[in-house]
Amino acid sequence: MPPPTRPFTGGRLAQLAVALTPRERQFLAELATLHVATTAQLGRLVFGECKPTTTARLGQRHAERLVRFNLIQRYANRSRDRKVGAPGYVLTLTEAGWSLSGADTAARQRQRRSWMPSDAFLAHRLAISELYVRLTEQGRDGGPTLREFQAEPDSWRRYLGLGDEPLVAKPDAVVRLVTGGLELSWFVEIDRGTEGQRHIVDKCEAYRRFELSGVEQQRFGIFPGVIFIVPTDARRQAVQRVIDRQTAAARGLFVVTTEADMLTALASPITSVCTTEYVQLESTNEEGSR
Repeated sequence: MPPPTRPFTGGRLAQLAVALTPRERQFLAELATLHVATTAQLGRLVFGECKPTTTARLGQRHAERLVRFNLIQRYANRSRDRKVGAPGYVLTLTEAGWSLSGADTAARQRQRRSWMPSDAFLAHRLAISELYVRLTEQGRDGGPTLREFQAEPDSWRRYLGLGDEPLVAKPDAVVRLVTGGLELSWFVEIDRGTEGQRHIVDKCEAYRRFELSGVEQQRFGIFPGVIFIVPTDARRQAVQRVIDRQTAAARGLFVVTTEADMLTALASPITSVCTTEYVQLESTNEEGSR
């Protein structure tokens, strides 16, 4: 099928929908979840059963085909974390790609071809995508199962403050994992080590305000733990010092871990009121369903 050369119509979208393979559909669906990802990350998600060299080759082949169909757009990857010799592109969905992905998310919008994301933006977004990929791979290998993942802005929570002013809690991601018969819920903060202490204080206070609003608990029956994922142990200690200065009631919400230990930390329940309430709620539901 030749690449499209004119605006999409419903009929042409329907033709493409029929032409797409199941793997290509998965490619679009994964990109709808992440919004921004590298070809290598999408290859690992869609062809995870293959050898790494095969995964990379198949990911590149499918990306090129979807670019020709104008379902995804490709941009230069200038993020500071890009390894020398790695593919120099990041991928996003076009409007047609969003339509065929079947997703309806807060991030769905028409991307301008002149979009020029900053290095810092790409590094941050690709770190969120990498977390999703690693959690998915962990589940394939028999570890905790990833039940839900939302990347920003799908992960954001809107609510009203004490004076009915509109507020927004902005976690980088929401993660729900199933392990050992329990479901663990997290608000994730990907910390790149570039923000000052005041920024971390503001984050902690914002999550505490959102917890006290009760909105999340009314909707889901639990307030997730908040986990800061940082690049180094020195940064972990710096963020932990900020958390240690929070009120006693707030400190139990937060966990700090390094990128190297993040999978273990995400699979470990924290000792806090919200986690205890969730476990009790699950036990009650299980007893009621017997």
